[in-house]
Amino acid sequence: MSNLDHWNRFADIDPKFTKKITGKAYQGTSPNPQYVIRCLTEMFGPVGVGFGWRVVEEAFTPLGPEILHWCRIEFWHTDRANTFDSYGQTKALLQKRDGSLMSDEDAPKKSLTDAIIKAASHVGVGANIFLGRWDDQKYVAEVEANYRKAEAESAFDADAVTDRIVNALSKAAQLPNVQKITFSDAFKETFARLAKDYPDHAARIQEAETAALARVDPAMQRPADEAA
Repeated sequence: MSNLDHWNRFADIDPKFTKKITGKAYQGTSPNPQYVIRCLTEMFGPVGVGFGWRVVEEAFTPLGPEILHWCRIEFWHTDRANTFDSYGQTKALLQKRDGSLMSDEDAPKKSLTDAIIKAASHVGVGANIFLGRWDDQKYVAEVEANYRKAEAESAFDADAVTDRIVNALSKAAQLPNVQKITFSDAFKETFARLAKDYPDHAARIQEAETAALARVDPAMQRPADEAA
């Protein structure tokens, strides 16, 4: 097992579980916190079993008229002895452009979330975001395309698709019924995919088509020399 196996697994996360950072002095991409937990769960197991954290220290620190909440967590994975620290921060009292102050009662929760996301990035989750690779929109588009392709492939059930086609061919009572199935663009596209990735399934469909044609077309029931 390579030391980078964990890192590479989710270095690029699914873009649909991210959002652009707005309202800040800087730009970037923010991973969905719950999706990050899901990635960690796939890597190590359920929270509290395969990974987890504890808040070691937290405080409210004045920054001029504003107040910053920060926390330090001890993050662990695989074994509770495998630990490292991570920090998170959020402004609990923010000065708006008009000079007025706005408080954020969720600041401690946001600081903890920030610390967890940073810790997750240290084991590879969303690492390429923090490496700056997601600043290239072309790169992000490629990541998006790869995830959507994988999503479509996982949704493609070759067994179920083959069974449906074979069943439809077995019920075709006339030649036009068979042709309606086998001449359609959807059939051609599906058959081409099966022939490429699932040759045994494609062979089943060919057998079903041959049997259907022999059943509905008398010419195909005669020996080849007589049919000629």
